[in-house]
Amino acid sequence: MAVLDISIYFDFICPWCLIGHKSLDKAINLYQRTYPGGRDDEIRYNLLPYYLKPDAPQGESVAALEAIERKNGKERVNAIRTRLERVGREYGIDFSMAHFVGSTRDAHRMLRFAPVEKRKELLEEVYRLHFESDLDITSHEGLATAAENVGLSRVEVLQFLSGQQGGEEVDELAAKARKQDGVASVPTVVIGDRRLEGAEDVGEFYEALIAAKEAASG
Repeated sequence: MAVLDISIYFDFICPWCLIGHKSLDKAINLYQRTYPGGRDDEIRYNLLPYYLKPDAPQGESVAALEAIERKNGKERVNAIRTRLERVGREYGIDFSMAHFVGSTRDAHRMLRFAPVEKRKELLEEVYRLHFESDLDITSHEGLATAAENVGLSRVEVLQFLSGQQGGEEVDELAAKARKQDGVASVPTVVIGDRRLEGAEDVGEFYEALIAAKEAASG
């Protein structure tokens, strides 16, 4: 049995991070089903925060389509939306495009607050509510709903979010991602000694898993 460490740099408001997450999951499932001994290997995730909008004020949000228009121009909104919806369907994602985006600092704080064994599940639930059920990423009530849905205490999460605990930690990790780790875009996934940037296809992730396995096996 080998332990395969996977570091994922991501931001909650990045739709391509969700697509990349789904692609990686497919690759892991394929690896566990087809590679000799793959089903016995332990996959260990390290979910690392990244701020796409580091200067976004906390507690303020804007419609996602408006944010896309500001960044890319009105003439490109429909093309970007169509592409996301098309690619999303390939991965079982029903992008609503009616969600609101803003500072993700509190969402990252909440993820670090959660027990390690719950973090991947919580990340996936925030993704689902945000991109498919229009969760405002800055809403403490919405984030607490995601936490409650995966079995965490709503009261404890709301109490945590009402303060600033964990803020310095996620700020430092997000800054480290840019300045020391050289992450310029998300998703960025590190599997063994391979670094994959963008929402890579299943085959790219699968090959990286095999390379990490062979390195771990000597």
